[in-house]
Amino acid sequence: MSRLTDLRGLLAFGAIVFAIAWTWHWIEDRPIESTTTVTTTTTTSTTTTVPQSTTTLVEDAVAATCRRSAEFVAEAELIPDNSGPGPLARLALSFWSDLELVAAASTTAEIGAVVDYYQSYLDTAEPFAFDTVDIILEGDKERFQQLVTRPAPGLEASRSMVLFLCQIEVPNQPYISPGSFDALEDRLLDPP
Repeated sequence: MSRLTDLRGLLAFGAIVFAIAWTWHWIEDRPIESTTTVTTTTTTSTTTTVPQSTTTLVEDAVAATCRRSAEFVAEAELIPDNSGPGPLARLALSFWSDLELVAAASTTAEIGAVVDYYQSYLDTAEPFAFDTVDIILEGDKERFQQLVTRPAPGLEASRSMVLFLCQIEVPNQPYISPGSFDALEDRLLDPP
């Protein structure tokens, strides 16, 4: 069964890389339209907000993605090993939120899902100082379990995109194996 799972995972990864490569080839020289909001104030205290359309080349989006990815990795390496998952999760939320603004439109759905994941993770774990025991005993343990024992939606595709475009491997999500989580939960909720 494990071999079938590994094969399925390898095929899914291959399909993602192929899709990214094909999409990249298809959009390589197409400009990306983005809308920014410009606020102007006149002397009569009237404020007008006007959306302005700008055009960004794919090369510029890739350059911004790679630059921000390199910064993220460098900042993540400065976090001490004993600081727990909190600082890295906050940094990851900032990184993926920034990337959502500069990335090509075809990737924003996956990146948006990653942003939602990290926001949910922080909302669930931060009130308990990221202490798994406290979250299981006093917090939303079911939600936390889903967040740390399953792949984050969109994260693998987004990390693969960054790796493909920039040759930079960005940090993965906080993870606890399902068996370890269940064992800890059993010990805490059903002591011998």
